Amino acid sequence: MHILWFRRDLRLSDNEIVALSTADSTEILPCFIIDPWFYQQAEVGKARVKFLFESLKNLDNNLRARGSQLYLLEGNSVNVIQELTRKLLQIGDRPKLFFNYDVQVHYGIERDRQIINFYQQHNLSYYQGLNNFLQTNGDRTEKWMEEYYAYLRQPLQPTPERINTPQLQLDIPQLTFTELKQKYSQFWETEDIYFKGGETQAIATLNSFLDSRFQGYHWCDSLSSESR
Repeated sequence: MHILWFRRDLRLSDNEIVALSTADSTEILPCFIIDPWFYQQAEVGKARVKFLFESLKNLDNNLRARGSQLYLLEGNSVNVIQELTRKLLQIGDRPKLFFNYDVQVHYGIERDRQIINFYQQHNLSYYQGLNNFLQTNGDRTEKWMEEYYAYLRQPLQPTPERINTPQLQLDIPQLTFTELKQKYSQFWETEDIYFKGGETQAIATLNSFLDSRFQGYHWCDSLSSESR
């Protein structure tokens, strides 16, 4: 089985780890981890979390349209992935983990390091995709440029038509979307600001821009910059 771990990449279209993990019709377990610690931090904006939750719900809808679903697991990310992997090993599976590279915060980098070490210790496979190019190390400038332009030259990743997800009874903490709304109601009740979350809304907004405002946009932007 392939564990498809979504984090900052809540979309099925042009997503390398989605395309690779589903390419051979292997059983897929798509998941997102709700870490209660994060949502208790005073600096976490309500609008940001509502956008995230809307994006998760839209991702679940898009997965269900393809015969799958999004599992909302709850707890510390390192502990959850390790426990999920142990449960699958106990039933005779050898899961492969797919997730995208995280370079934004120390917490994410350290979390991923621990999980990679766990998989290596258990001689399990994992794939870490590259879908962002924030440079954090000045010594890697040349390598960063190579990775960035190689990524831009790639064709779009295909979106799977069907995703093979079995019905699983996972004996680890998880939430339904109804439970998510009840437990984190203070975020769901936040007034809408700017855009609704989700891949479907994002693609509609992009298409609207391409259809009605793209022609000549760079000239308008250049003129505006020059006039300041």
